[in-house]
Amino acid sequence: MTLLGTNYLLFLAFIALFTGFIKAGMPSVGALLSATVALVFPPRDALGITLIFLLIGDTVAVFLYWRLAHWQELKLMVLPVLAGIIGGGFMLSSLDNDSLGLAIGILVMVLVLMEPVRPQITRWALAHPGKARNTSGVIAGLATTIGNSAGPILSIYFLVLNLDKRAFIGTGSIFFMFVNISKLPIFGTQGIFHMEYAASIALAAPLVYVGAMGGKKFLEWIPQLWFNRVVLFFTAIAALWLIVANI
Repeated sequence: MTLLGTNYLLFLAFIALFTGFIKAGMPSVGALLSATVALVFPPRDALGITLIFLLIGDTVAVFLYWRLAHWQELKLMVLPVLAGIIGGGFMLSSLDNDSLGLAIGILVMVLVLMEPVRPQITRWALAHPGKARNTSGVIAGLATTIGNSAGPILSIYFLVLNLDKRAFIGTGSIFFMFVNISKLPIFGTQGIFHMEYAASIALAAPLVYVGAMGGKKFLEWIPQLWFNRVVLFFTAIAALWLIVANI
């Protein structure tokens, strides 16, 4: 195995740092990460590269925050998320990724633009928790399989649940480790992982832990109100990025 060129190594180093930061401090911007990698590497290769970094980041986030997870909600989301992942696997093998990325970006942006009516959505979700959970779970499963971009969808749902920032991160850390491990067989059978990237990814991987320390400090520093605002802002950026990259 040989290393990629210097520019690619520097880019992967940045991605490793950014992955650690978002996993420990701002998990909703995973779609922004995926979109960035897809601008440098072929889209299917980018899915595999991003997933490996995300799994490394998952180990850090789970270690730091698993005690804060909303376990009951996670248990209820398992089946709809698995259904979405399986459906996403079929789509990934038969549909155009650019079109799917555009659709996901538009969907996420619609969710962000619905923020002004979040109190009404919250009331609906509390009155119909099963429908809200199942819809979010299936869409998140599809989005994470197609583009590692479930973060914006789950962020909106977690905000609807009114989770505080620590429960938000704790629940998200367990959720994303579960879905990312679930995707490994699908990505493996579809030839998305490539050994020529392995040495370069391994060289950059320790920086995920460095980024996570910065993300943890950020979470401790930011007030709850601004945490919600930053989540929504970067969720919108991720959605716009997906739309622009796939037009």
